[in-house]
Amino acid sequence: MTERNTVVFTDLDGTLLDHNDYSFSAAEPALQRLQQLAVPWVLNTSKTRAELMSLKQRLNNPWPLIVENGAAVVIPAGGAISGMEDCQRVDGLACYEFAPRRERVLDAIHGWRDTLGFDFSGFADWDEYELGDIAGLPVSDARLALNRNYSEPILWQDSEEQYQRFLDMLAVEGLQALSGGRFIHIMGQCDKGAAMRWLAPRLIAADSQPRVIALGDSDNDLAMLRAADIAVIVRRPHRPPLDVVDAQGEVIITEEVGPLGWNNTLLSLLNDAD
Repeated sequence: MTERNTVVFTDLDGTLLDHNDYSFSAAEPALQRLQQLAVPWVLNTSKTRAELMSLKQRLNNPWPLIVENGAAVVIPAGGAISGMEDCQRVDGLACYEFAPRRERVLDAIHGWRDTLGFDFSGFADWDEYELGDIAGLPVSDARLALNRNYSEPILWQDSEEQYQRFLDMLAVEGLQALSGGRFIHIMGQCDKGAAMRWLAPRLIAADSQPRVIALGDSDNDLAMLRAADIAVIVRRPHRPPLDVVDAQGEVIITEEVGPLGWNNTLLSLLNDAD
């Protein structure tokens, strides 16, 4: 294998970004190596397009984005990949959508809360100051996080019995709940893995399938990690590493936590491919 047919997909919070302060400084050597080798690397995250447009500039990342847990692939301005004839335009950018829009999600779950008394709160209930306090985000970042297109992150405050009832009702509506690092994400039946499989072969010019490296740390990364040729489980503080079963490829657990583990493991893999 060479770097020319390797592509990388990465989660953000707790993986490339430090769980506490959202810094990626510990990962900068591997980020520079990706740039040197011209390896496509895609942010595959629960974050929104609005959040990622600023972050991708700070990361010097020119590649498409996978947003809101696989709900859509966003193609940057001036970019082009195969399959764009099926894309929608969202705020002027091409998006290949895998999930229904957020309005449908809110109509369902808020209707149930009103009629059945489910106890939860979510992004639609908070302003940027409240979300900033809950998630430890600066107000400017929290304002971007509230600008969602496909999913509604919530905090469940009811019983386990009620949660199971809630999950059953979601399934009937073709929706699901995905657990992330801080919130439960309510969304359509899509995942990071399906979006990754769609995008990966469109990022390289070769006729063959690329070698796919995926890095993540949370339950909402499982589909992405299972579908990768090399699944990198990033260690997390105060909890055991994610358990990935039925992976189609090699599974690696980082030695270090968070972006330092991300950096050291990815550097090793890229050096092997060079």
